Amino acid sequence: MIPQKFIARRGISGRPWREWNTLKRLWASLYLIWALDALLLVVTIIGAQVHRDAMLVVGKHTALSIIHAQGIKTSLADMDADVANELLGPPGQMKKDVQEYEEKRKDASTDLIEAAKNISFEGEQEPIERIQLALGTFEALVQRARDLHNEGDAGYVDAYRDAAKVMDEKLLPETDKLDKVNRTELDKTYDSASNWSVGSALMVLAAGGALLTALFIVQKFLSERMRRILNPMLLAATLVTLGFIFYTFQTLAAERHHLKVATEDAFNSIHALLQAKAVAYAANADESRYVLDPKHQAEHQQQFNLRAAALASLPKGSTWAEVLQSARKHRSVDGFSGYLADELNNITFEGEREAAVSALEHFIAYLSIDDQLRDLVEHGKRAEAVELCIGTKSTQSNTVFDKFDDALDKTLEINQKHFDQTVEHGLSSLSYYELKATIIALGIAVLAFFGLLKRIQEYR
Repeated sequence: MIPQKFIARRGISGRPWREWNTLKRLWASLYLIWALDALLLVVTIIGAQVHRDAMLVVGKHTALSIIHAQGIKTSLADMDADVANELLGPPGQMKKDVQEYEEKRKDASTDLIEAAKNISFEGEQEPIERIQLALGTFEALVQRARDLHNEGDAGYVDAYRDAAKVMDEKLLPETDKLDKVNRTELDKTYDSASNWSVGSALMVLAAGGALLTALFIVQKFLSERMRRILNPMLLAATLVTLGFIFYTFQTLAAERHHLKVATEDAFNSIHALLQAKAVAYAANADESRYVLDPKHQAEHQQQFNLRAAALASLPKGSTWAEVLQSARKHRSVDGFSGYLADELNNITFEGEREAAVSALEHFIAYLSIDDQLRDLVEHGKRAEAVELCIGTKSTQSNTVFDKFDDALDKTLEINQKHFDQTVEHGLSSLSYYELKATIIALGIAVLAFFGLLKRIQEYR
């Protein structure tokens, strides 16, 4: 208990609010309004920062690193397929495959550099370094296989097999690790931001409601005690507060929507399609290996089947024709799985379904040609199998694969466009938000001050 003499000496009143005089009540009301105004400002700024940080992590950090990781993987798998195709053809005559190999090598190097520039999380640097080291080893083994092939030495198959081992055991797994680090961070950030978004909106409503209540009570007090029907400044402060709450609530709701569209609608499809491209190129290399390396045909066949299943796997008792028909009619198929199924189950944007269905259609055609190729090999028709594998006619493997790849790219382009637009909209709507919020909060404080100043001066 505070001694009465201490209260008297310090000028501290022990009387409750209802016994304070009018002047003290006016000052207390002003301080309360300022405090609640400051609380509302802090809460809204925290909410804006949470959404901005989430959009930056999703749109500018993790997503870019995932895209680079899958770009590296796709380029590496394509390099592998190009080398295998080159070695299947006559020495020195597969110039197109040599040229494509060099283009993909540059693409892989570019993506590797960009991924290194965008390191943001623990665990990214190590796979990037290991990819760089293993890539040099792979290229050296590829060159040895090429030299032996040009010299007519049958050892080129063994040299290529060594290069393929580096690809399968070192290069491709490291790209998956780089992908996983960033995908984990993206999912964690999105889940956290989704929870915080709802919480921050509720905090804005609570803080804003408290400030509005205080303004209403002060207006009522002035009306009852001083016979003032309305205080224009406090009324203006109330209206500005209402507008500020509505603006902030709408902004945070829009940000939550942008984050959902960017992550769930667009990027989940982008990720599935990028994985599909990388795995498809690796499977295409497996097909060429099957023809090139007779001693290990069973291994290459098994690896191709696994990768093809990762792209699209039929449910039991279904046919490709049935799945394709369902996809065209906007129907999902129970048990249909794989990256292409993931994309078809996440259709959101105009033109996306048509492009995704086209990709599935060409993939089915590619699988049919692959069956023909293996049948030729099993019947000892290796020359025909080689021609079907590396030929450029419309009914041959590489041509159909290119059509499949083009359809994937078109689907990717649709999703990437909407992802980029959504991220930019999300970030632009929060531009200078802290400055705007501070100015508004100061405006409320000033209005409250001048609204009560004349009443305070009456009691001096």
